[in-house]
Amino acid sequence: MHYLLHLLLILASLPAFSCINMVERVPGVSQEAVEFYAIGHVVVDQDSLLSYIVEKKAACDGQASRACNDMVIAYLFAKQFSSALALSTRLVAKYPQDYNVVITHAAALELNGQVADAIPYMEKAIALNPGSHKGSEWIHLNLLRQRLKGDSGVSPWALIGVELRPDSTLVEPDGVDLKSLVKQVHYQVNDRMYFTPDHDPLFGALVFAYADLLHLNGYRNQAKRAYELAAAYGYTFRPVARIAVAEVVASAEPPAQQLAATPPRSPEPKKNPLAEWVAGIFIGLIVLLVVGFVWKNSRTDP
Repeated sequence: MHYLLHLLLILASLPAFSCINMVERVPGVSQEAVEFYAIGHVVVDQDSLLSYIVEKKAACDGQASRACNDMVIAYLFAKQFSSALALSTRLVAKYPQDYNVVITHAAALELNGQVADAIPYMEKAIALNPGSHKGSEWIHLNLLRQRLKGDSGVSPWALIGVELRPDSTLVEPDGVDLKSLVKQVHYQVNDRMYFTPDHDPLFGALVFAYADLLHLNGYRNQAKRAYELAAAYGYTFRPVARIAVAEVVASAEPPAQQLAATPPRSPEPKKNPLAEWVAGIFIGLIVLLVVGFVWKNSRTDP
């Protein structure tokens, strides 16, 4: 029974592909099994995937049907992004209200570097099916919007819609369903990782936010690995700099003046308990001698 429960937890934690839909229908693409809420990798058998593309290509080059959306997905996993976009453009023109077609077209645009064009399709997909994959697509939309702005100085919590470190210390916010939120971020982190380059601080910021959520939900081992992964993607959280900025804004002083106004404190000398104990006994003996001397003299006749 214990092993069955553990297996169910693993299966429950595996990500659904929120933007790359119906992965199980594309041969050669699978998700590695990982422990509960760990970050898993997509495993792609390129030979099987390319065979599928060759087999289905002729049919989708002709009269494209909804089933050809799977071909767009296959092209994306094969990293044939231009072919994916060419097909998804034809599909979205024919099926503009089909959620799967619209959101896959958004992914094709994004992976071809057309982020500004991808955003309206992502917004439309969310409007068509706001509850898809536990309602996590708004996180991908935040990623796209931030990608368009540039990832310089991005806040991890702007991506997930809640501040978790108001003064650099990790705190549990009031009125936030952390269990639902960690599931949503889990979906998006796993969803985007296959298509993310090795160095991507913006994605690293999302992974860092995910690590914070894991920590708050009690998954400390998974959180540790997620923090390490965030750093590997090039995101670094700098709590000291963050505190300094807050203090400067409050005091309206330039950082250099503020630092100069507060000289470093010298470390306090360490106390020696044994020395204090000996000194206490010595002082106590002196007091006893003085009291005894006074008492003896008071009893001596003049």
